[in-house]
Amino acid sequence: MSSRLPPSPTGHPVLRHALRFTQDPFEFVESATAECGDIYRMDLPAVDDVFVLVHPDHLNQVLVTDVDKFGKTDDFRRAFGSGLLSAEGQTWRHQREILQPLFFRDRITGYGDAMVACTEQRLATWESGDVLEMESEMRHLTLEILFATLFGRELQPGEDDELREAADGLNDWFAPTSWILPPWLPTPARRHFKQSTKRLRGEVRTLLAETGTQTQQGATEGQTTDLLSELQRARAADEGGELSTRDIEDQLITMVFAGHETTATALAFAWYLLATHSEIRHQFHDELDEVLGGESPSFDDLSELDVTERILTETLRLYPPIHTIPRQTMTDVDIGGFRLPEGHEVHLSIIGVHRDERFYDEPLAFRPDRWTDGFESALPDFAYAPFGGGRRSCIGREFALLEAKLVLATIGQRFQFEWEGKDEIELEPRVTIQTADGLPLRVQSR
Repeated sequence: MSSRLPPSPTGHPVLRHALRFTQDPFEFVESATAECGDIYRMDLPAVDDVFVLVHPDHLNQVLVTDVDKFGKTDDFRRAFGSGLLSAEGQTWRHQREILQPLFFRDRITGYGDAMVACTEQRLATWESGDVLEMESEMRHLTLEILFATLFGRELQPGEDDELREAADGLNDWFAPTSWILPPWLPTPARRHFKQSTKRLRGEVRTLLAETGTQTQQGATEGQTTDLLSELQRARAADEGGELSTRDIEDQLITMVFAGHETTATALAFAWYLLATHSEIRHQFHDELDEVLGGESPSFDDLSELDVTERILTETLRLYPPIHTIPRQTMTDVDIGGFRLPEGHEVHLSIIGVHRDERFYDEPLAFRPDRWTDGFESALPDFAYAPFGGGRRSCIGREFALLEAKLVLATIGQRFQFEWEGKDEIELEPRVTIQTADGLPLRVQSR
């Protein structure tokens, strides 16, 4: 075991790295990696040292080979309780067994028609010439899709504003200005997060009450197959009492966040990139016209949408919704010749790896055509990891990819977008990657 701690980048003598990180978190990551290499130590005045790893081999060690030496962070438990994102050990395995059938391929393909229908319903509210804030617009859409497919409830565009605001507020616990402060210190972002979770718990309790009656009525006929019904049945069959009402609420709140926020982020950045890269946009629209011929897309069409697939893959590389994967050391760990002490937070910088010139030519350029001729298979493991990896990889990966492709194809047939924002977008990290000023796009009918 090495005795050396990872190096620490240059910082303020008193505030250490807090000031640089809060002013521009992604610039800090880039400059710290350039100064220190693939492992460095963030020195923060109010919390223990945080270690950042920026190499595929290190991601592989944390997520696969030494996975038992790392656990979920306290922040995730505070934010999501005992939900799938934060649960550990047997609790996590039990939850994964309950939820996994909802994400089997044959079940997921059956969600396709509902995904397209929700998208077309939202498009009916758009007018050519409108300027839409696309991050917000895509969050509304993906929340509607989540409720229609997994919750068995229809959300109409323009309705349930309180629910939508509460769902958006789940990101606020992880605002940079709050993350570097002790967890007991109240901040506006943390207050908003707590208000959001309170509203969502009220909504979840109402849904559970409604679903309980429907589950009893439809259980013998096998008619109820949504997430709420599966959790209700699991609780009824749970003789050991391991699944409490609070656990179910935590699970549903976790799914509200993970099931819509990440896909919305990917879609918003895809539209921004298409709006600012006209040649690729033309290739995208030409492919949709040739393959779909004006018809609504279906699961069977996706295998022919190669350009659309590459656009999504490159968007997830350049703007990975989950830009960092946080973990906590459960024991002292040796990585890359350095010692990471027990009880410290570790961040796996997905965006740092995805933008590394050792693995990608012109890493800051939007080049969907790079994903041809077996390029991905030649990459090192975890050089491309928008959904994490190992046994804790994202359970909703196939759901999210199906949704994103169908939404891109459905909208792309009818509309194109013009960029209405600043020349350079400013990124902000929460749990998902965000922008400081939104992504304003002007809608134009094709």
